[in-house]
Formats: sequence, structure tokens, C-alpha cells
Amino acid sequence: MGSRARLSALTMALATACASAPPLPRGPEAGVTPMRTSAPANGLPYRLFVSEKATPEHPHRLVVWLHPTGTDGLALVEPLANAFATQGYALLTFPREHVQGWSGADANRVMLGTLPEVARVPGVDAERPVLLGFSAGAQMALELWAARPDAFRALVLIAGAPRLSRGDEYNPPRSSAHARVPLLSFIGERDGSAPLWRTALESWRAAGLRLDSREVPGQGHTWLLVRPHEQMELFQFLAELSRGPRPFAVSHARNVNHPWNTWISC
Repeated sequence: MGSRARLSALTMALATACASAPPLPRGPEAGVTPMRTSAPANGLPYRLFVSEKATPEHPHRLVVWLHPTGTDGLALVEPLANAFATQGYALLTFPREHVQGWSGADANRVMLGTLPEVARVPGVDAERPVLLGFSAGAQMALELWAARPDAFRALVLIAGAPRLSRGDEYNPPRSSAHARVPLLSFIGERDGSAPLWRTALESWRAAGLRLDSREVPGQGHTWLLVRPHEQMELFQFLAELSRGPRPFAVSHARNVNHPWNTWISC
């Protein structure tokens, strides 16, 4: 498939996930304060939340927030920073005044510019981060996973769709590397993508993928980590990941210094 065709397919996937999403207001960040803010020359400006308990000897694994179209979503996810820290995770977010969704250039700036800098912060384990994406951010998380599955520990997808530029709910990626990455999806019962996840739950599992899709009753295309029940499911998922072994791989800062100069070509 050519780059123009891939871009068209990805655009359709993003439209499927985002068409019914109203603009999301920004609000106060509920008293949480980032430990570090920076604007790397070749990366996206970021805010990093990491507990003082995280040390080089006992680092906290990284959750990377991928926002929806129309808002950087800081008011949605940053109030959860303390809960992430309790589970041994640092949180990386991207403050942006003008949010038009995610492009390939944005993704490349995160992966090749921002993450290598964050990986050098003492107490942060940026090797194979968890991607947490909402709506268009969920679609970009899927694209990154499809392109480099071995670079990620897990995906958490909020109000996304099981559609990729090179696959769909019937034809997911099928490599052993993709199968090693657990996927947790939250989708509203009344979201237009809910039927797609019902199909994906069967076909993606049949392909050997570790997909867990949770349908939230009575909800449409909206932020779904509001109720204690869904938050509990998220943090149980992260706790299970934390019990897994840490890889003896090179640091993420060196790991991204590979022959490819892009992650996403769209």
C-alpha cells in the first residue's frame, strides 16, 4: 500500500473514532504538579509526573498520554498522576494550545525527540512504555504498535476503533511481537465503534493477540475513566504489568537510535 493510500486509511480510522466527539473543555489539574517540564529541540514539549519515591535503582515505568483531537486532555489524565505513581508508573503528557489530532510528524517527534530525553531522567524507566490513547490518540497508539510492537509494553485505548492503516477488526497484525503486547480497550456501549470491538475481540484473539475489550454501559464516544469501576480495571491491568519481568535491553535513549529515521510515514 502506498503512503497516500495509508494516509487515507488512517484518516478514515480517525474519523470513525472522532466524528461524534464534542470539544472537550480544559479545567484545573486537581492539584497535581509535574516534576519536570521541557521543550526538546526535536521533540514535543512535555510534562512529566514522577514520584519522589522513584529512584535509578527502583525506577517507575512510563505511561505516555496520546490526546484526542481538539484538546490536549491534560484535565482528563493528569488528575490520575498520583494513582499512576502508586502503581509505580510515571506519566508523560503533552501541553498543546492548538490540537489538530495526531500526525506522523507528531509521533516521530515524540518517539525520536521527547522519549530519549525523558529516558535520561533519573527514576524513569522509558524502556517499552505503556501508551494511553483517547479517541484519535488511541488510533495513533495502534499505529505506533503496528509499526514497532517490540517498543511498547502495553496499550490502553479509550474510545478508539480497531482500525489501522494496515488492518481492521477482521485483519489485525499477526506477528509474535504484536502478540506479546497486551491491549486493554474501553469503549462506550453507544459509541459507533462498539460493534467493531465486539468483532475484534473474537478475531484479534483468534490471531493470537492479547486483547481485553471492556464495554462501558450507557456511554457514547466520551472519556471513560471517570467512574471508580473503570479506573480500578485500568490500575489492575497496570499492576499485572508491573509484576512482569523487566527486560535486560538497552536503554530507550539508545534503543531509538536505530537505522529508521521515522516511526510513522503518514
